[in-house]
Amino acid sequence: MQLPDRDSLQAHLSAHIAPARALGLELVGIDPVTIAAPLGPNVNDKGTAFAGSLFSAAALAGWLQLTQWCAARTLEAQIVLQKADAQFLAPARAPFRAIARESSAQERERLAVLLARRGRGRIALAVEVSCEATLVMRLAAVYAVTLSTALTPGSAGR
Repeated sequence: MQLPDRDSLQAHLSAHIAPARALGLELVGIDPVTIAAPLGPNVNDKGTAFAGSLFSAAALAGWLQLTQWCAARTLEAQIVLQKADAQFLAPARAPFRAIARESSAQERERLAVLLARRGRGRIALAVEVSCEATLVMRLAAVYAVTLSTALTPGSAGR
C-alpha cells in the first residue's frame, strides 16, 4: 500500500468532511500534519476566529495524523475523537494553522499492540493552533481507533 500524500489526504478531507469544506481548511503539510484556515469563513462577531473553527481544525489535524499512521501500517480503521480538552489562549485575528505531531513512540507502540490484540485502542495526541507567531489554542485529545470489519483482530501490523 502506498502512503497517502498531501494531495490524496486533502481530497479525502474535502470529499468526506463537509465542515472542512465550509471552513476552507487546507492541508498544507503532512510531516507534521498542518492544516491552514483562512479567517474569512471562520470569523465571529468580534472579528476573530470562531472557537469552534479553531477546535475543528485542531481535531481534524489529529484525525489526519492518525489516518496517516494507520495507512503506513496498512490498517483500515475508523478513527474518532473520543475526548478533548481545549485551551483557548489568545484570539486569532488572521489566518491560522493547526499542527499535529506524532505521539511518542511508546504511545504508538501501545496502540499497535491494542489493535493487534483487540482490534481497537486509544491514543492521546497534542495539537497546537497558531496565528502568525502566537499560540492561540492547545488541544489535548484522545482518539479511539477501531479496525474495520475487513480486518480481523490479530492481523494488525502484518
